[in-house]
Amino acid sequence: MKFINLGEPIKIRIGTIRKCYWITLKKKETIDLSQRIGLSLGLKELKTTQGQIGNKIVETKQIDVDSIYTSDGLFLKELIKINGIGKKTAEDIVTWGTKEKLIESINQKIKLPFRDDIEEKLKENYGK
Repeated sequence: MKFINLGEPIKIRIGTIRKCYWITLKKKETIDLSQRIGLSLGLKELKTTQGQIGNKIVETKQIDVDSIYTSDGLFLKELIKINGIGKKTAEDIVTWGTKEKLIESINQKIKLPFRDDIEEKLKENYGK
């Protein structure tokens, strides 16, 4: 499957255990990876359709713009990068509220509805 990197540049290991090399995937670059690996790296699936220009068959890219640039999507990726917060916990935090609500709650010293260790990590990253 084709994937596109919409975030910061990331390093990806390509190849087998004994013969591998590292590449840097820059912002807006595409790569062919398995679905499991592409999604685990946080890359966006690049959907293509076939079109025709004259006699030539071409592939056109389809990027779901609405889901890419929502603030919740960026906040979710930001949360997943925090060591100790997984995808499920990050989704729970985004469901609970926005980044602004989280920062405001931390600054007002309101008890967050998450485990104590998660609350401490959020305070470290989003507190003053």
